[in-house]
Amino acid sequence: MDDPFISCPYDHSHRLPRSRIQAHIVRCQEKHPPLTACPYNATHRLPQADMKIHVTQCPSRTEMFPEDKPPKVVAHLITPRPILQREYLPETDPNHETWDD
Repeated sequence: MDDPFISCPYDHSHRLPRSRIQAHIVRCQEKHPPLTACPYNATHRLPQADMKIHVTQCPSRTEMFPEDKPPKVVAHLITPRPILQREYLPETDPNHETWDD
């Protein structure tokens, strides 16, 4: 049977219901040294040195990719062009009425 309680990754003496682990991690991480979050499940927190091994064996990975093949990267992400605020100010509108005069 699946255990309804789970241990906190920061302090294993903290046992709480699986449904409350995310809220607990947010509070508990402030009092402990930083751990790296797993890309497949944010509740999996480990030291950076152990994360490479965990990512290859993560149970959440097999739930997301049952064929055991992560999706291929087809393009690199680019930084979006910032919107220039002056283009959207009312003063740039030729039909803008000024009531301050």
